[in-house]
Amino acid sequence: MKRFFYKSQQTAVGAVLLTVFLLLVMPEGVRARLKSAIGGLFLPAVSISTTGKAALKSLGQLGVSDRDPFLTNQTLDQGPGAASSITELQLENDRLAGENKRLRDAAGWEQRIPWETRLARVVGRDPFNWWRRIKINLGTNKEARLRLNQPIISVRGELVGRISEVGPLTSWVLLVGDPNCRFSALLKESRSQGGIVSPRQYSADPRVVELTYLPNDIEVRPGQAVVTSGMGGAFPKEIPVGQVVDSWVSKNGLYTEARVKLHANLNQLENVRVLTKY
Repeated sequence: MKRFFYKSQQTAVGAVLLTVFLLLVMPEGVRARLKSAIGGLFLPAVSISTTGKAALKSLGQLGVSDRDPFLTNQTLDQGPGAASSITELQLENDRLAGENKRLRDAAGWEQRIPWETRLARVVGRDPFNWWRRIKINLGTNKEARLRLNQPIISVRGELVGRISEVGPLTSWVLLVGDPNCRFSALLKESRSQGGIVSPRQYSADPRVVELTYLPNDIEVRPGQAVVTSGMGGAFPKEIPVGQVVDSWVSKNGLYTEARVKLHANLNQLENVRVLTKY
């Protein structure tokens, strides 16, 4: 066995020496062609290795490029929906904040007044007298027990009108400004008294009424506050009514009149308060 390996080594060494000798004695052109032929024997293996590495790298890049667009598209798909949800949440939050503030203001005002009230919801309007009559969801039933001429105020405590008709479950409210809803009022600053009546001149604003029978010797200025006087028993004293817009002396010169804009927006009433004890 040792002799066999020894002979094999001698043969290999001899082949190498013979190859080197032939390369040295061969012409340059023949030597170049031989090198190309020998290199070509190993080229397929090298090419396969290089191609395999390139293929693996491409597959890796392909996996990354396939995954990233998917995530990007998923993000883009979720983007508008997420933005819409955020916008809806913000709007709902604003609405709830406004409702909470309104209820806090109403609760705070209710704690400051000396009367007892009951909250009612506006459920209708008179189609023949749209600006002057509303329907509320309380009546003569055992829970509410409403009665004629009870004062109605806004949630913030501003004068709205009085009950004109009462039913078992609903009631009609006559709003301030109707010819049948007259009452005594006064200028809060000077304590001068007059009477609130419907406007005798046409006004496009349903919130405008007139304060008449004021003394001529008082100063009436725009912006002065008008409140109920409590006289006549129709309404309790000091309910806010509105503000003076302008004034003039009556045609006969016996008294002063003024236009008053109501605090309560009669066209935006959704909830009102019924004074139950005053």
